[in-house]
Amino acid sequence: MTWVRQAKQYEAALINDLNQIVRIPSVLDPKTQTTQTPFGIDMIRALSKMEELANRDGFRYGRVDNMMTWIEFGPADAPESLGILTHIDVVPAGDGWLRQPFNPEVLDGLYFGRGAADMKADLMSAYYALKMLADQGRILKRKVRLIIGTDEENGWRDMPRYLAQEGEPTMGFSPDGAFAVVNGEKAFQTVQLRFPSISEGPYILERFISGNRANVVPGEAKARINVPQGMLIAADFADFLEQYPFLEGNVQQVNETVRLTLFGVQAHGAYPADGKNAGTYLAHFLQQYPFGGDAQAFLNFLGTTIHQDIYAKNLGLAYRDQEMGALTLNIGVMRYSHRGQGSILLNFRYPQGVNLQAIITQVQRHMGELAAEVTNVQAGMPPHLVATDDELVSTLSEVYAAQTGQYLPPRTSNGGSYARLLKRGVAFGGQFPDVKVTSHQANEFTPVANLTRSMAIFAESIWRLCQ
Repeated sequence: MTWVRQAKQYEAALINDLNQIVRIPSVLDPKTQTTQTPFGIDMIRALSKMEELANRDGFRYGRVDNMMTWIEFGPADAPESLGILTHIDVVPAGDGWLRQPFNPEVLDGLYFGRGAADMKADLMSAYYALKMLADQGRILKRKVRLIIGTDEENGWRDMPRYLAQEGEPTMGFSPDGAFAVVNGEKAFQTVQLRFPSISEGPYILERFISGNRANVVPGEAKARINVPQGMLIAADFADFLEQYPFLEGNVQQVNETVRLTLFGVQAHGAYPADGKNAGTYLAHFLQQYPFGGDAQAFLNFLGTTIHQDIYAKNLGLAYRDQEMGALTLNIGVMRYSHRGQGSILLNFRYPQGVNLQAIITQVQRHMGELAAEVTNVQAGMPPHLVATDDELVSTLSEVYAAQTGQYLPPRTSNGGSYARLLKRGVAFGGQFPDVKVTSHQANEFTPVANLTRSMAIFAESIWRLCQ
């Protein structure tokens, strides 16, 4: 019996267990953060559920600082190990869902729910790959650890703690990318622009809000403005929406106060071309009016300088490396409050040949009238590359080709996975090339058939790497 047919027998059980994980809204929650719940109570609930499954199925397991859970199979005293690096946290659901994001459903062969693509489904496929090998009584020479984090979508404060306490696996892969093998990952860095926000002139920008994560293309933007008496902008906004049919929005006006809401297309910030940034589109609309002071500078920067500029050409940062590809830019968070503090978060993904200082310098040079201080808000990650002739890369490539009948050469990704924290770590699955990418988007889904397709690929890969 083939790996695929063996895995298919586990489909119903896999979906049942996956449902339990997806129902837990494991989003970073500052309101319930304590020393015992470092990223919120729902993260602990999610880790506990995985430990419950591990206990049920007879695996060894443990926890690190209430940030990570590991589940182990194979000889405990093996000198070499294979790590499967995953995370159970997800980004906020956001707007635009046609179904409840934390009430998973299967419709027309598709599994819907937050985490279906990134990455609870792939976590469960990897877990069931271990379960199938254990059920078959397979004897491994390397120890395998499924390592589950809770801060991948935010500050990556978890995996370094694990590696410091438990040590680095000999090699590893993270099913947090795409098939076949992603042996290179671009650097990523978020920089913040902070500036005064005092409006002047006949139009006053009272408030502007869009986005809540640097690594997500914002799908919604809101603004509140004061306009001169008798001025109506509803007709202009209607014309704007007609010009851009992929956008939706509404406008409310009471006397001189106007409230605007614009809906774009949310997407993963690693691939900004997949989304329509509601924040920069709303700024693009508003900049036609005579705002003054910091408001006009803010709107011009968002609405012209970096609007639709995913390769940062207008910032003087257009750069492409032959091996790793082009630098990209996502504008993830935009805030403006009259007589307060404004800020913008820019998330860059870049190949070898670019560095943080060059990014900061070029942003400073191209801010126009925006009087902003530019700083990096957290430690970024350098470019990561594993040689194509490494045993890890070649074996995973061979398994994927054997099971799918299609060889795909190793490649570089804009995304960032925990695999980059290992000297010999690559991203591997579970996004198949023929499936729409819905990570971080509303109505996130994965085909049901791919749950066990991924499981079969992971199972054979583990077996071959650990013989």
